[in-house]
Amino acid sequence: MKSVPPPRLKAALVYLLKISTLAVIIHLAARLGLKMAYVQFNTSPVWPPAGIALAALLLFEYDLWPGISLGVLVGSLLTGAQLSVALGSTLSNTVEALVGAYCLNRLVGFHLTIDRTRDVLGLILVSLFSTALGATLGTTTLMLTGQAYWSVFGGLWFTWWIGDLLGALVVAPLLLVWLGRITLRSSWRRLVEAGAFLILLSLVTGDVFSNQPPAGIVHQAMIYIILPFMIWAGLRLGQRGTTLAIALVSGIAIWGTVTGMGPFALTSKNDSLVLLQTFLGVVSVISLILAAATIERRTFAEALTHRVDDLAMLNDSSKAFLDNADVLGTYQTICRLAVARLGLAVAWIEAVGDENAAACPLAIYGGTPETVAECNSTWTEETTCHDPLTARVFTQRNDQPEVAAHSRATSGSRAVFPLVFSGKPIGELHLLSADRGFFTNDKLILIQSYANLAAVAIQNTWLFEDDRKSNRQLHALSQRLMQAQEEERLHLSRELHDESGQLLTALSVQLGLLERNLEQPQTLHTMICDLKQTANRIQVNLHQLAVNLRPASLDHLGLITTVKQYIHEFSRQYGLPVEFEAVGLQEQRLPLEVETALFRVIQESLTNVVLHAQASRVDVLISQQDQHVVTIVEDNGIGFLPTSPMFADHLGLFGMRERLEMLGGCLTIESSPGQGTTVKGEVPYHD
Repeated sequence: MKSVPPPRLKAALVYLLKISTLAVIIHLAARLGLKMAYVQFNTSPVWPPAGIALAALLLFEYDLWPGISLGVLVGSLLTGAQLSVALGSTLSNTVEALVGAYCLNRLVGFHLTIDRTRDVLGLILVSLFSTALGATLGTTTLMLTGQAYWSVFGGLWFTWWIGDLLGALVVAPLLLVWLGRITLRSSWRRLVEAGAFLILLSLVTGDVFSNQPPAGIVHQAMIYIILPFMIWAGLRLGQRGTTLAIALVSGIAIWGTVTGMGPFALTSKNDSLVLLQTFLGVVSVISLILAAATIERRTFAEALTHRVDDLAMLNDSSKAFLDNADVLGTYQTICRLAVARLGLAVAWIEAVGDENAAACPLAIYGGTPETVAECNSTWTEETTCHDPLTARVFTQRNDQPEVAAHSRATSGSRAVFPLVFSGKPIGELHLLSADRGFFTNDKLILIQSYANLAAVAIQNTWLFEDDRKSNRQLHALSQRLMQAQEEERLHLSRELHDESGQLLTALSVQLGLLERNLEQPQTLHTMICDLKQTANRIQVNLHQLAVNLRPASLDHLGLITTVKQYIHEFSRQYGLPVEFEAVGLQEQRLPLEVETALFRVIQESLTNVVLHAQASRVDVLISQQDQHVVTIVEDNGIGFLPTSPMFADHLGLFGMRERLEMLGGCLTIESSPGQGTTVKGEVPYHD
């Protein structure tokens, strides 16, 4: 069995390997640069290690700086430099790279892809400063160690600085864009274009820098043939193609100039290389800026296109929402469009404040309730404290069994968006994507807008549903009122015909008999007594009829007295004991509409007791509680189920509820089979 090194030892070995690799690369690059040191043996106008060191610290970490120091130190010593000079050069290159990387990261917010004009300008300015600092340290070391005279300080400093600067502007961008994040999205046509371009550029550059310098201005003008190619690279090939073109031109141009060919071939090779490096620096800056500006313009155009597409998607979604008139259809449409238009895998809606919401989603599309249950068990929120009105992103739990590794509910990414209307959550939109990085900041903003539209659609559907329900209730109420009117007319007709009508007929007959027996006093006296009784019965019937329509005592004596009279007559008529109690309202009058509503509640409740309850006792209570007047009618009858359709549409209950709701009150009915019934009417009232 192989032994596994401990984590710390493994990390140390990896770190040493990185440092060693970087040191070897820096050493080889330093030896290459020092081969072109023509003025002073360790001062070269071409210094690739500067760009390699800067790119290494930007791509990886600052703690790789020992690799830079080691590579430059060994490279200098092996080329014959004294230890003091090698240490000065090492310090110069290390400080230069550290300062450059730190400034780019902290001050510029540098992108390794160099896809912004800000990145290019930041690289130029920071490189100017850091390489100037490095050149100053290195040249000063030469002066202090006696390797050069102070009289040539300016020339050596400029040569050192231009070499480091071109390394930062040519080598560093090439390494950054090619060793950074790789995204191969180019089409074959673009690749063919890039290949043909680089071949043609190589031929042209090789031709320019492969000829002996001719006399006259024509030779100097040949260099400008390269500029259109570099502009084309910046506009068409992006930063990768541009940096590759810069490196290609630089390599051919340096080779040609060192061998004494090309427009920059002068008597002094150092002056030739300085002049060439200046030209290459200008070409590099122009090309990088053009490429960054082109990428920015393309990025902005794509972002604008995405925004237009997003707005079109939201507009189409709002139209689809308006086509649904029922709540469940709206829920399903929201989930369906989230999957179809936003590119999600599963979408579902849960209610707010319901413990069983996760187990029973209101709607789901793209999955099943089992998918929802698995999601709730395998995902956890990234933050424990969150605002209920903001979106929440979930991450996978680490303690799940491996069997769920390939499940649809445990892969990708998940987020929850609250459906908010008027500052209150009315539901939650749960979304599951197969893409782990789906919920970016832009996606969160888009989906939140979609969720806001969905919340408005749900609220509108609720209002529309309430409106339809109210219309149905108003229609039913109208029919019931017409029915009640006809029933009341029928009742009055029967009362007048069967009771009062018959008594009046009997009275008329008795008056006729009285007229024929005027001369018989004894008979006359008996008949007059019968007439009085008949007239009294007519009076009682008419009075009872008037009381049923509206008792006059309610207007003159108030609610408490009228209820007492009514209960007394009710108990006498039906033989049913009724206990009445009034708390806090014995000497107080209420508004007439309140007294009328409460009296009708008591009247209708007692009528229902007689007709349905089969009760042996009834209790009636009227009291004032917390700015409300409460009426309770309770019986010990057989009870019923208030949710039964038979009683939900009962005209009497509906009328009581409507009376109280018109006054801002409410009606509550509590009953169950065999447990009696309690009717509670509550109306707001302020003294």
